[in-house]
Amino acid sequence: MKGDFTRDTFDATRHFRRVLMQQGRVQLDADRNEQAAILLHYLQALAADLIGPHGGPAKDDGTPGDEFALRVTTDQKDFTILPGRYYVKGVLCENEARQDATGTPIDTTYFTQPNYPLDKEKDKLPTGSLLVYLDVWERHLTYLEMENTDGSVVSIREAALNGPDTATRAQVVWQVKTKASTISASDAKDYAKFLAGLGDEIRPTTGRLKARAIQPTPGPDDPCLIPPESRYRGAENQLYRVEVHLGGTAVGTPTATFKWSRENGSVIFPIRHIEDKNVTLETLGRDARLGLQVGDWVEIVDDDYTLRNQAEPLLKVDAIDYDNNVVTLKDKPVSMVGQDAKKHPLLRRWDQRETEKSKLTQDGALPISESASDWIELEDGIQIQFQPSTTGQPNYYRTGDYWLIPARTATGDVEWPGPAGAPLALGPRGIEHHYAPLWIISVANGSVTAAPGNDLRRKLRPLPTF
Repeated sequence: MKGDFTRDTFDATRHFRRVLMQQGRVQLDADRNEQAAILLHYLQALAADLIGPHGGPAKDDGTPGDEFALRVTTDQKDFTILPGRYYVKGVLCENEARQDATGTPIDTTYFTQPNYPLDKEKDKLPTGSLLVYLDVWERHLTYLEMENTDGSVVSIREAALNGPDTATRAQVVWQVKTKASTISASDAKDYAKFLAGLGDEIRPTTGRLKARAIQPTPGPDDPCLIPPESRYRGAENQLYRVEVHLGGTAVGTPTATFKWSRENGSVIFPIRHIEDKNVTLETLGRDARLGLQVGDWVEIVDDDYTLRNQAEPLLKVDAIDYDNNVVTLKDKPVSMVGQDAKKHPLLRRWDQRETEKSKLTQDGALPISESASDWIELEDGIQIQFQPSTTGQPNYYRTGDYWLIPARTATGDVEWPGPAGAPLALGPRGIEHHYAPLWIISVANGSVTAAPGNDLRRKLRPLPTF
């Protein structure tokens, strides 16, 4: 959720039922967002309790319906995902029936699914038995990631405002994925065995993080006396975002890395054109705080990059042509990400800097260190500490998972659970993924076979009518 938010206050363990607005009070985005989160948590938990980990509508005779069923294409090189609704951990996934301009139905296949960009040559289905499953998660979208230059999508911006945006959106993303597997259909219908069969494909972040600004007072001095440097010294209230860039562990090679932003990663610039090291932008930002400066680290992203959860090297701003909105990067991008205007290319700013104590890696991010004695300083007194594993196995960090740290000038501290100077260690806030098995297929000599007996979907019979 890389939006311009004050903070994210929802906490399921508090068991709040609703948010009650009061007259004559300041209205904040966090209160309204928490109300939506409370309701969403209730509905999703209710659906999961009634349906189970996954399921879709059944036919009248109790057999599975066509929702998200697989049918091999006529050339046997691909398979169609039939339209319908399916629930995964209470999250509704919808695959709409599509038509072209002439009214001819358009099939959604594995290689043409809307939210998982694949290439038939680079992403060929391997020979053997493949477990086909759903990966479901939530994607945050601003108007810049939804508007099309050809006007084919109605903007979420109100045209009457003549430019400014208002609210953003959270979109359900479902992706049909495959994994080479020898698991049997009977075992895959057992949800625990299905998840175990996916293995590293669904490996979550196990690392935990502490954050602080006010530090404990050393020695026998007055514990109520806080040194001026041991507090948040920023001039603005900020929502810091610490996000895993390159996934992996804190030991070995390559080491997992992280990036951070004082604006929750929300400082973005639409890309018009990329040529070699030069990036032409639609705008350079509203002001110096939300703009670009020489020395900033940026990331080129687009729809495909986000949907595939990629992590390419960050790029350093080397020069800025303010008259023509052209940013010159120190190094050339390593791929074609951001070259297609239809995929909403953006330049995202990150705020990490190299210091004597914090050396950047080759990808422009900071290495994740799990030293129990060292705190990593971000800026203005904000410090974080990744916690070492307590299980005997190295912690794993997944690209895109993140922590949010609200910093407040009124208290000179961050909002983080635990007493001042002794914060608790927390797992990441997301990205939360949910999984469901669909089918087991076989691939031989490039041909796909999907036997009906290998259908792994769960059927939901409608309640009887009275």
